[in-house]
Amino acid sequence: MKSSLANTMFNHRPTLSPLFAPVQQLGLIVIDESHDQAYKSDSSPHYRTERVAAKLAQLHGACLVSGTATPSIEEYYFLGAKKRPIITLQSLAVTSTAEVSIKTVDLRDNGNLTRSSILTTPLVAAVRSALGSHQQSLLFLNRRGTASAILCSRCGWQALCSHCDLAMTYHGDTHCVRCHICGRTQPLPSSCPDCSETDIILKTIGTKAVVEEIKRLFPHARVMRFDTDASKAEQLENQLAALKNGSVDIIVGTQMITKGLDLPNLSVVGILSADNSLLIPDYTASERTFQLLTQVIGRAGRGHRAGTIIIQTYNPTHPTIVAATERNWIDFYERELAERRAFQFPPFTYLLKLTCLRATSTSAEKTAMKLKEQIEKSHPRLTAEGPSPAFHPREGGKYKWQLIVKSPQRQVLVDIAQTLPRSGWTHDLDPVNLL
Repeated sequence: MKSSLANTMFNHRPTLSPLFAPVQQLGLIVIDESHDQAYKSDSSPHYRTERVAAKLAQLHGACLVSGTATPSIEEYYFLGAKKRPIITLQSLAVTSTAEVSIKTVDLRDNGNLTRSSILTTPLVAAVRSALGSHQQSLLFLNRRGTASAILCSRCGWQALCSHCDLAMTYHGDTHCVRCHICGRTQPLPSSCPDCSETDIILKTIGTKAVVEEIKRLFPHARVMRFDTDASKAEQLENQLAALKNGSVDIIVGTQMITKGLDLPNLSVVGILSADNSLLIPDYTASERTFQLLTQVIGRAGRGHRAGTIIIQTYNPTHPTIVAATERNWIDFYERELAERRAFQFPPFTYLLKLTCLRATSTSAEKTAMKLKEQIEKSHPRLTAEGPSPAFHPREGGKYKWQLIVKSPQRQVLVDIAQTLPRSGWTHDLDPVNLL
């Protein structure tokens, strides 16, 4: 490709990064939704798009623009430290006199759950009002399936994947349970395999359960669900015309409906469980939650009509949820930055995640501990945390344990990665999360 000025734009869900296109005389690189974790390549070649793009821009003398409503904590800090220009919008891109109201509803108060165990009374009323005005509602829940916990009421047995050791998800439309990591499926057990109890409990709702509840409450509403379980014909990109022309009354979906949708008929946005991503055991949990909530809230108030946003949560005073509802990114950034400084997480240190796979959990733990001792002996000033089971504790039938190595100097971590034992070990330098 050759031109006097070539422009490259990276989508927020890249399938083949244009970073490696043979472009000459490159003039402009734009990274859209630059905070998205999909920009970190976990397969070979390993890279973080924003950093490779910065080097590419430097080599070509090109302009690099990273666009997002919710910047990465790490990248925003580095931009400030390097005194790069940061341009902020002082007002919404679309001006409108239509008001947008945001209401937080406490799920701990049973008085808010008089019509449904899933949708609070204010949200039910808002959806009903939208239906009466021939307007759309969007309901967000970042969890697929019908129920993500399958338990025995007597002994507490839980349906876990035999290969991944993770909870399997029940899908009511196919009456099967599925592992969302490896894809294995099996029929829903009619009784507990440990104690033979027939009372199997389905807990923790997913998007399919939300659709079932919507159909019970509003039997005449036209409902569409968007998640990775949808068939090809039902996928979002194939239904955009129906969403925009008002053929759909209620939209239910996961993270895929949080970005890029500009729906003229949308007036109600419901976030069914704002706490879900806060419960993930990772240092980026608050950042991911703030980004998600901000993106979902941004579907309303786009200049078409007045909007109502209902946020359901068990912790309405949580600083992250408050900051998102008030759209106060700076307060969130400063608080999050102080916490990361205190506990030595990026941007104040570099991270290397080392993962060991072995046939047994004991073998994986011992192997990881041996490597930790070697690292601490060779690099006494480094911090090596763990070993501990990985968040996804099994892979391909083997057990997975990990070490987290922290260093103020990135080259030290590069050296450790290059001398890593080849058998059963993998590494992730500059991981975007520790899961």
